[in-house]
Amino acid sequence: EADDVIATLSRLALDEGMNVDIMSGDKDLWQLVTAPDVFPRLHMIDPLHLDSISHDVVVEKWGVSSDKLGDLLALAGDAADNIKGAPGIGPKIAAQLINEFGSLSELLANTDKIKQKKRRESLDEHAENVMLFRQLVALEDAIPVERIISSPSFEGVSNVRMSSFDPSKLVEFYERMELRKCKSDLERRLRSSWINYKQPPTPADFSGVPF
Repeated sequence: EADDVIATLSRLALDEGMNVDIMSGDKDLWQLVTAPDVFPRLHMIDPLHLDSISHDVVVEKWGVSSDKLGDLLALAGDAADNIKGAPGIGPKIAAQLINEFGSLSELLANTDKIKQKKRRESLDEHAENVMLFRQLVALEDAIPVERIISSPSFEGVSNVRMSSFDPSKLVEFYERMELRKCKSDLERRLRSSWINYKQPPTPADFSGVPF
């Protein structure tokens, strides 16, 4: 998935000593945000307000550190990704339990220590599903580079540059995957773009972006 590609490229960039900013509204990617004492660092950028999302923002929003956010999403559920979580346990309770037990796996291994009967029963009954959800929300950050970047001369993320848009490659991909509606929409937009052509943005147009 795209999240896994982003996670892999981000890890490679961090390994090369680069700070990373990811512009996305996808909360799953918040799992990648680095702790305050980690350098180089990774932050998210809110695409609507262009605010930087640091580790402190993750904790303020979710009540857990970024490395525990996957545990929380698996436990509380995430409707956007069809992750159902454990019935009766929302984000606040999930954060409380994860902070108390240290991790999702420790929580599920010690449900007998939970005083609230309904919570305990919900976790015991749905433990297997919750662990499956944990696998589903996890980000894969070790995709082989050759599956992401086609250039045979790849020498590191710091040297990667965006090439010019080649619509024929996208059309060929849509044809191969039998995405007929996507192909039709693209061809219609390409025809329109020639009529309503605009100059591409320049670096100066982004001078106010805080990253």
